[in-house]
Amino acid sequence: MFRNLTYIMLAAAALAAGVMLYQLSATRAEPKLALVYPQPRALADFSLTDQHGELVNRERLYGQWTLAFVGYTYCPDICPLTLAKLAGVQPELAALVEQPLRVWFISVDPKRDTTEQLNNYVSYFEQANVLGMTAGHDQLFPFVRQLGLMYALSSTTAENYLVDHSASVVLINPQGQLVAMFKPPMQAGELPVIDAEQLLADFPLVLAKLQV
Repeated sequence: MFRNLTYIMLAAAALAAGVMLYQLSATRAEPKLALVYPQPRALADFSLTDQHGELVNRERLYGQWTLAFVGYTYCPDICPLTLAKLAGVQPELAALVEQPLRVWFISVDPKRDTTEQLNNYVSYFEQANVLGMTAGHDQLFPFVRQLGLMYALSSTTAENYLVDHSASVVLINPQGQLVAMFKPPMQAGELPVIDAEQLLADFPLVLAKLQV
């Protein structure tokens, strides 16, 4: 009888140790291509216009998770690839959070990206949770800088100009605070575009770090 009791106690201790080791390894797991800020960063108010001609301000961030990135519809490579990847994984990411999760495509080329142009571009991806928006540079520049992103316009007078911009994607929580940044892999000879599989792997690790 005592021998059986000893076996039971040893088994229980081993199980408890296994659970503790699993929890410890889980808490130590770090996202590979994501930066989680030590403290959420509050965003000052802003004023943009979406693809439907409606106002987009800080209140539109409340009650939802938002993945945001900057670009422009005439971008030849990074922007369409990034938007396609985010639109594709949005349902899987949304299943990991209680509140809705939406994707914001912030155009930093308001000269060419009219409301109609944005609507046609975003609608191509057939994802209701993807929203395109833009504004004048007086609103865009400080907002993009708040997000920890950047863009730079060329001084050329050519019509088919390019716009330099960040390729990272930021995460904003339902309180309208900036909490993390997902970075593209940087490999020589390859476009810096978000890796969809790595994003799916990093996202729950980011959420876990935000709950600590």
